[in-house]
Amino acid sequence: MDTTGLKEAGMDNRLHLRSVCQSDMDLLFVWANDDTVRKNAFHTEKITYENHVKWFSKMLADKTVYQYILCEGECPIGQIRLNVEKGEGVIDYSICAAKRGKGYGSRLLQLIRQRVLFDKISDVTKLTGQVKYENTASARAFERCGFTRKEKPEYIQFELELLK
Repeated sequence: MDTTGLKEAGMDNRLHLRSVCQSDMDLLFVWANDDTVRKNAFHTEKITYENHVKWFSKMLADKTVYQYILCEGECPIGQIRLNVEKGEGVIDYSICAAKRGKGYGSRLLQLIRQRVLFDKISDVTKLTGQVKYENTASARAFERCGFTRKEKPEYIQFELELLK
């Protein structure tokens, strides 16, 4: 991807992924219950804090789940999670409301691809994302990053085979 547009959008080399830690629980709760995130999720109902706490603890302990925070410098601006099964990393991601529409989704997808390739996460050989048809911003982000589009009845599936 040409990085010129990223610099114009205020992004630079300070973008990085860091692993989620216990202190991110409340931040992820707020992001998960954002109205736009809920609208674009496959389960659109708001998440209760009690359920989020249970999910978060389980997610942190699960060796097949890799969750990261996208940071610009020290400022958290998005999250991405890989649920890994049989060599496939299924992507779930979101960008905080204040940073949407600025190219961070594409950059986040690039960074997770690099992380999988360089860290050899669970022998992942394919990345997959599922996007509702009305979520055009997320679909564009996957397309910009070279994912193959496969239309399914209820959603668009994006796939990227990784060469290691």
